[in-house]
Amino acid sequence: MAKFQTEAGIEGMTGKLSKRSRLVMRKKEWHYPDGRVFGEGPKEVYELRDRDYKHNPRSQAEQVQYERWKAVCREASRIAKDPTHPRYQEMVERHMAQLKGKPDPALGKKQICQFGNFVRAVLCHE
Repeated sequence: MAKFQTEAGIEGMTGKLSKRSRLVMRKKEWHYPDGRVFGEGPKEVYELRDRDYKHNPRSQAEQVQYERWKAVCREASRIAKDPTHPRYQEMVERHMAQLKGKPDPALGKKQICQFGNFVRAVLCHE
């Protein structure tokens, strides 16, 4: 992914320049579970490329991984969006602890800033 510098006039520009453009500009923000922003990533530019599944279908191993990932994403979404979920508070505490420098046993030394991504990573490891 390319990183770039912008002029003052287009500092806050994100997204595509036109409907047909394949280049996308973004700047990620990292949020606490309650929505507060605590960090930003670099400005990035990337090109959209679609896989042609008709001519290049998933292999059996890719299909198994895809189904597993789909199930993990569904469950992570349920946990991250529902404060009454039985695992929500556990995940919030683990996420905050790893942000403060205490490595999570499931992830090792890797720090994951976004709460939803953290929940997906923990569930995938389990």
